[in-house]
Amino acid sequence: MPFSNQPLCSGRRLPAVHSESGNGPGAGRGKRCAVPGPGPLAEGDPREIDDYRLIGVLGEGGQGVVYLGRAPSGRQVAVKVLHGRMAADPKVRERFLREAEVIRRVAAFCTAKVLDTGIVGDRPYMVSEYIQGPSLQDLVAAEGPRAGGALDRIAVTTLTALAAIHRAGIIHRDFKPRNVIMGPEGPVVIDFGIASVPDHTATHSSVMGTPAYLAPEQLNGEEAGPASDVFGWAATMVYAATGHPAFPGDVSAVVMNAVLNRKPDLAGVPDRLRPLLAAALVKRPEDRPAVTDLLDALTRDEVSRAPGTPRGRGVRPRVRKAVVAVAVAAGLVLGAVWLQEPSPAGPGPAAGGTGGPASFGMPVGRPFTGTADVLTVAAAELAGRPVVLSGGKDRMVRVWDLATGRAVGRPLAGHTDWVWSVAAAELDGRPVAVSGGRDGTVRVWDLATGRPVGRPFTSGAAVLTVAAAELDGRPVVLSGGDDETVRVWDLATGRPVGEPFTGHGEPVFSVVAAELAGRPVVVSGGEDRTVRVWDLATGRAVGEPYAGHTDFVIEVDVAELAGRPVVISGGEDETIQVWDLATRKQVTGPIFGHGRAVHSVEAATLDGRPVLVSGSEDETVRVWDLATGKPIGGPFTGHTDWVWSVGVARLDGRPVALSGGEDETIRVWSLGPPAP
Repeated sequence: MPFSNQPLCSGRRLPAVHSESGNGPGAGRGKRCAVPGPGPLAEGDPREIDDYRLIGVLGEGGQGVVYLGRAPSGRQVAVKVLHGRMAADPKVRERFLREAEVIRRVAAFCTAKVLDTGIVGDRPYMVSEYIQGPSLQDLVAAEGPRAGGALDRIAVTTLTALAAIHRAGIIHRDFKPRNVIMGPEGPVVIDFGIASVPDHTATHSSVMGTPAYLAPEQLNGEEAGPASDVFGWAATMVYAATGHPAFPGDVSAVVMNAVLNRKPDLAGVPDRLRPLLAAALVKRPEDRPAVTDLLDALTRDEVSRAPGTPRGRGVRPRVRKAVVAVAVAAGLVLGAVWLQEPSPAGPGPAAGGTGGPASFGMPVGRPFTGTADVLTVAAAELAGRPVVLSGGKDRMVRVWDLATGRAVGRPLAGHTDWVWSVAAAELDGRPVAVSGGRDGTVRVWDLATGRPVGRPFTSGAAVLTVAAAELDGRPVVLSGGDDETVRVWDLATGRPVGEPFTGHGEPVFSVVAAELAGRPVVVSGGEDRTVRVWDLATGRAVGEPYAGHTDFVIEVDVAELAGRPVVISGGEDETIQVWDLATRKQVTGPIFGHGRAVHSVEAATLDGRPVLVSGSEDETVRVWDLATGKPIGGPFTGHTDWVWSVGVARLDGRPVALSGGEDETIRVWSLGPPAP
């Protein structure tokens, strides 16, 4: 660890029970490590630094050693000394002392105050207050996540410390739970500014700090700025609120990939904080709210502008909405804010209450609410009425009445982690739901009774996608996941059918069944940027992969266009592609229009016209003419966060689109007719 201002459990380094990522065996609840004092001085350690007598070792990292010392007045202090190999560079020594003087100007109300600096021999040192107490990392590991007012105080106090650090012209660069000390008078931020000194002596490829809390730009070797500290602060607050890191992983490479490419894991973050932390953890630094925006959201009723920023610029609208939403939810806002949903509507009427059928693109009824972030939706039928299946971060599969938006029965509980995908199927003449989860299982549910059917299918890796199919007259389930394979399961027995299909070099995000030249095939898309086709009976690849996307392929679907089967794919590169299934040639050029990653695509037919419905991180649902790639009407707006999944259903004989999103809602949209 870098310079620390806390006692360790033993010796010079943290024991293995304290995992930096929060994933180690000591993460979560458990017995607190006793911290009666520092470790002993080792042979070769100095016994004094100028006027400061050293009495123990508080910590040691790649940059230097932190000693517990005693000042001439008798006061205990922390004495931080650079390693000799770094101090040998005169530029490093000079920079260390210059930045130490700058740090002394930081307001000391929530940081460890710098008391003195100097050089002994050729090694610079810094003396600061000694803050007695566990780190936030150790406190959460020992006693569990923080909640309520305690969590709010940590968030506000550490943000205030960051604001003071930034005002002094310093970037912390290594904000993490280990660098927040839970002192007797409240949280104190330590180690700010020091990490920037030795970075300039390291090789360009090295990364200083703990990957789970470093911003993407830091991992990419770019210069850190205030937004980098915002990212580290938000990741730290996720750990404080949940006990798990925002970007989990057992090895650094996995964690770094998650920081660069994955959404943060916000499961367990209180609703009042989740939009705020999500906004602060976006990948691009220019899209993150400023520290002042975050503080205002937690303590006031408006979002202030950064100094010198023209009104209406600075924080992107989506981020600004998230900040305001958290300020309201936190209960710290003066005055009242009322958010109105569209008027209730029965089956078919427009949301505006005109009494006639809803026109194309209009919401049908109120959004379905009462769940966590919705990652997947699918249309089904139960007892002759249309229903919607959904799954999400609350680990539940839910069934909703499409006409009323009300939940049908209790949530289907069994998954122990996020439900990434749901699909409707039929088993022995009765409707069932199939779900795949991050817990590595595929589960089957009787829709009439809500009970599980058989035991879960276990793949050993996170299941990111499921689909129903038929092979030799028997129902099967297709799945894809983190193990980079496509698997086939017998729906009735839960047993695997054949060996996994291998060829994708990265996780498989989407699978769908199709037919090619009279034989059943599987189409899959994944993180390796390819779309692949497999013979369902043999598991062999059919032809070469489709290579056209320049980033992850997130979802695939199949349709019929002019009498021939086509594959539709949407991806992280913000495009939709349409391919001829037999020839692998693009039917239309890439379809542009979404301003962010396309998470979901679904084929449909409107008035005999093949169309495509898509959902995106840009918070919109869009409809496209499949033959021309041109949009039909404008985007459907109403979601206030990413649209994860879309579907198509019929309500009272009229086509509707379904969408589920990060804003914890499922919405229904009219598809006409007539379409524009």
